[in-house]
Amino acid sequence: MIEIVLTKEVSFRNPTVVEGFPGVGLVGHIAATYLVSELKLPELGYIRTDLIPPIAMVFSGRVLTPMRIYGDETLIVFVSDLAFSDDKTFYMAEGLGAFMEKHSVQTSISLAGIGLSEPTGEVFGVSTTEEAFIRLQEAEVEILPMGSISGGSGALLLECYRRNISSLALLAETVGNRPDPRAASMLLEKVASLIGREINTESLINEAVQLESTLAYLSKDVEKQSKKEEFDSMYI
Repeated sequence: MIEIVLTKEVSFRNPTVVEGFPGVGLVGHIAATYLVSELKLPELGYIRTDLIPPIAMVFSGRVLTPMRIYGDETLIVFVSDLAFSDDKTFYMAEGLGAFMEKHSVQTSISLAGIGLSEPTGEVFGVSTTEEAFIRLQEAEVEILPMGSISGGSGALLLECYRRNISSLALLAETVGNRPDPRAASMLLEKVASLIGREINTESLINEAVQLESTLAYLSKDVEKQSKKEEFDSMYI
């Protein structure tokens, strides 16, 4: 079961959809959440479904649904705090696709990551239509020559392809085993170009610097501890 509930009346005008589901490096989720905050987009509703665990999210003492909808007349942002299993993505994508078709969505943009051992800071793009492909080129996004996209983003791309909804995905390189706000900021630079809105990512980059500094310190601490244990073991 999937029910998309709008709690505010909005007269959509061929809106663009941005989707940020949990995935590699959480870059899609981080980027979508930051986008909502930076553009001060109001919450428009939520997604009620049995495809994810019945968990209530809490932020600043306030209960939130795990799958929320934000936006205005020309922009809709889907944010999910929980991942759903691969065998449920088809049904989720079908529900979102029907919603987008009903409201004459112009373009759907999925945000995700590509896990690499040594990321170089590149953002890749894929598209479902020639129109979306041209938009990627105009935004100077590197085209992904070959690969696969799984999870919610992959399922939504397929559903948009089936319904002939112009759709694209932005994939930022990331290590993949930790939240990556820097990769999320690189996604948002491309999103800003695609949706024609200014997005200041300064605080997101500052967060990335602090995280990287902490990880570097922890790495050195682990290395020192490892050497100490190696030295002590010589006398066992």
